[in-house]
Amino acid sequence: MSAVLNKLNEIVSDLPEESQAEVVDFAEFLHQKKNKKASGELPKKERVFGMYEGQGWMSDDFNDYLGDEFWLGEDFGIIEKDNESAA
Repeated sequence: MSAVLNKLNEIVSDLPEESQAEVVDFAEFLHQKKNKKASGELPKKERVFGMYEGQGWMSDDFNDYLGDEFWLGEDFGIIEKDNESAA
């Protein structure tokens, strides 16, 4: 047995029976997916341009300058300013 199978066996054997069944279901899903991919059964999804047009939103000030206070954390009290910490 390979190291991966040994590790998998070790982990799965420690699980309750219900969880072991879930692991088997997932392994079967992966096996089916691999077989479908190998046989070319998986359909290629066509992209539809403009499918979600108008569903997004961006603030008017999105590209505005944020200022040094934002980048240095001073706006949120993360970093104390030198003159305030001396007081």
